[in-house]
Amino acid sequence: MQLTPLTASVISAFLITAAPTLYAQESSVLDIGRLAIAGYGDVTYISQNNMQDEEGNNIQNNVVARFVPIFLFQMSEKIHIEAELEFSTNAEGETETELEYANMHYFFNDNTVITAGKFLLPFGQFGVNLHPSWINKAASNPGLYGGHGGNGSLGGITSILGDTGINITNTWNLGYAGRIFTDFYAVSGPRQEQEEGHGGGVEMEVKKGDNNDTMAFGGRVAYAFLPEWEVGVSYYSGKYSDDGDLNYDAYNIDFNWIGSYASVRGEIFGSTAETEGEDEALEEGETSEEWVKDFNKNGWYIQGTWQARQLGKTWLNPVEFVVRYSDIESDFDGSIGHDFEEDAGKMGSRIYYGVNYWLEPSAVLKLGAESTSIDNEGAGHGGIVDDRIFLQLAFGF
Repeated sequence: MQLTPLTASVISAFLITAAPTLYAQESSVLDIGRLAIAGYGDVTYISQNNMQDEEGNNIQNNVVARFVPIFLFQMSEKIHIEAELEFSTNAEGETETELEYANMHYFFNDNTVITAGKFLLPFGQFGVNLHPSWINKAASNPGLYGGHGGNGSLGGITSILGDTGINITNTWNLGYAGRIFTDFYAVSGPRQEQEEGHGGGVEMEVKKGDNNDTMAFGGRVAYAFLPEWEVGVSYYSGKYSDDGDLNYDAYNIDFNWIGSYASVRGEIFGSTAETEGEDEALEEGETSEEWVKDFNKNGWYIQGTWQARQLGKTWLNPVEFVVRYSDIESDFDGSIGHDFEEDAGKMGSRIYYGVNYWLEPSAVLKLGAESTSIDNEGAGHGGIVDDRIFLQLAFGF
């Protein structure tokens, strides 16, 4: 891997933190040498009648469960260690175990934290801060995001990103004017899926080692006028092909407003993946023509919540209403035989309605319903409408 850009990024971040306008952040609450366990879990009943998978098999109603412990250890005043494991049951009833992250935080000064290891990338808000089920206001993920329990027929155009590398976080306290948060990271990066007969698409799953000698770089810059407003811009770029010639770029714009009884948040996502191929010669003696094309994926979601306690009725205090709309699209036109062709049957829109009943500040019972409209009804799941009903108990500890 090329370390020169990484070194330059670290030095630049250190110079930024020397600005005299910065103020101190809150210090750790753990005692030195103390191990603490936190985390979350959920049990979810999913009803999806008349739904089929890509092989045409009927998908039955299903109950899934997760338990996600987070281990926190303070080695010294400067060094904290954390790790998160996820134990879950899949649609077949099998138990799956995944290491979500494991890393070390070094508190360089009151404004700067250096993280090394496997961590969730600060790309947007949902993946790094909002995806735990007791924090997520809905019982499913926004349509942008695949993984973490699946997303029905809507494939998602990105995952909740995590990787191994180094991240530098800075906080600029501007007093009454708010705060600025910055993150800059260098990680192993994406890789190319291996498909028979042609190069595959972009694979973001963390694996041992790297398939080329380059790293991916990215970051997020956000302005927050707490506790109400926060707006952030994220960027990610890395070479994903085995030879390091093909690039993957993505951006995210996130916004969040929290009022006394209501909230509105959302994200706008876009990505471009280069892919290469070769057209066969039309006549004998002619040479084939090589090409490189860009394939774009775009999407957005917006979510609103309202707490019924605004009505002043005690029995309505635990009740919260949620609505979320997602839309994703791809410019793949099916003109070539390529792994991106699967997008033709997984792009569309989704709307979710839900009501939450808060049993405790960190325990919630959710009832939700969502309906998905696929753009290309002749592809993917055979054009069958994807309507799902959720009943979920989620808790944090």
